[in-house]
Amino acid sequence: MIDVFIAKVTKKDSPKNLDSSPVKKKHPHILYSFWEKPEGVIFEDKEDGEIILLLVRRHFVTNLHWLFISVVLFLIPLIFIPFSSTLSAFDFLQLPIRFIIIFIIFYYMVVFTYLFVNFITWYFNVSLITNKRIVDVNFSELVYKNVAATKLNLLQDASYSQIGVLRGLFDYGDVLMQTAGSLDNFSFPAVPKPERIVKIVEELIGKSK
Repeated sequence: MIDVFIAKVTKKDSPKNLDSSPVKKKHPHILYSFWEKPEGVIFEDKEDGEIILLLVRRHFVTNLHWLFISVVLFLIPLIFIPFSSTLSAFDFLQLPIRFIIIFIIFYYMVVFTYLFVNFITWYFNVSLITNKRIVDVNFSELVYKNVAATKLNLLQDASYSQIGVLRGLFDYGDVLMQTAGSLDNFSFPAVPKPERIVKIVEELIGKSK
């Protein structure tokens, strides 16, 4: 089981020690979907000397559909209730005010739950590339979590696809990494900067061989 979280790291774990090139410091941001050489990110079974080179998750633009639905659901009572008294078909709304308030509170709790579940599903579905392996964390709706990992020396090839105007406009696509033998392939769906990710992986494959 691998849990990814933000924590303070020591100097020896800093990604700056990977090479001599200067790295601009970046502080953790809740909306990051592409974080190269992150500082302060660790996971549960991180090995000694293992350095996280890249943290990616689905591009934030892939969340627009459920964000739009959440906004519509949030606005429905604000639009519907003021005009309901003029519509004879909604006489059932002539209820004591306390029942209406309870219903509205319950309704917004459901909307908030929908928003929260979709957000954490996006946030905790992450893929990590380290100097030793690839780690893919699949998290879904609070009840499902699957973690897969493979060593870099077991990877054979990396490629990406970027089909559609929207993906080209926002520069995101699907990255596929082929493994040796009968091992499962790894895929990072709808991630930002797929070309950059493939380049990083190919360089690591070359070094591991």
